[in-house]
Amino acid sequence: MGMTTAIHRRVDALRTGVEPTFVARLASGWAVMGDPQILPGYCLLLPDPVVGNLNVLDRATRSQFLSDVAALGDAVLAATGALRINYAIFGNVEPALHAHVIPRYEFEPAGQRELQPWALDWSAAPSFDIADHGALREKIHATLGRASQIGARGRVHHLDLTVGDLVVAAAFYDAVLPLMGFKRQPDVPEGPIWSGDSMEIGLQAARHSRPHDRYAPGLHHLAFEAPGRQDVDRVYEQLVALGVRVLDAPAEYPSYGAGYYAVFLADPDGIKLEYAFTP
Repeated sequence: MGMTTAIHRRVDALRTGVEPTFVARLASGWAVMGDPQILPGYCLLLPDPVVGNLNVLDRATRSQFLSDVAALGDAVLAATGALRINYAIFGNVEPALHAHVIPRYEFEPAGQRELQPWALDWSAAPSFDIADHGALREKIHATLGRASQIGARGRVHHLDLTVGDLVVAAAFYDAVLPLMGFKRQPDVPEGPIWSGDSMEIGLQAARHSRPHDRYAPGLHHLAFEAPGRQDVDRVYEQLVALGVRVLDAPAEYPSYGAGYYAVFLADPDGIKLEYAFTP
């Protein structure tokens, strides 16, 4: 295009993991929360790489972008309970492709529900704030995950860890896993289980006692996905407060990919765990 737009700058920030409105990386680009939040759950899809408009894309890439827009709309609709979704692609102010996904609600004032979104008072809309809008952002992210829009087929269903002391390990994971988005489920005969958006973690008691060696055959380490860099920092602070053994404080690992950011810790048996953000 020969120019830099706000869309270019935002995509650059998303690639480095410093964009707070990040929702998810989809096949064609980045789902983000709109700023301002003209209506709760307003999102955009930004293509990566950035292009001038929809018509410059080849047929397959264009179809993927439009499919991702609809999938983001499905997720926003499910996460917000909105009446419907308004979709828009303009590019007049910012001449780079981006799609608006705007939920509409029953609670909107009489006379507003029939208006197109750009007839609303955008100057009065609240700016995106993680404290106010972070929970809805995570709900949309989780909905995209359950719909298999994030990641691909072949994902892990569950993983069981063998631990030396089931009571001690259960207490540890009961404190740590909820920090990473897991919820305790009813125990099974083998031991406790926690579920995330796309996989389960279970514990079983070891039949033989020996120190864990991640360089012996078996599990080297287990990594959990973080929705953003700030979540890695948040979990690190909580781990320190809990007295968990942190192996490596949050840091960037460019050898693993651009923007890769992670913290490493150990469970009571010395099993290495990781909480990582990958843009």
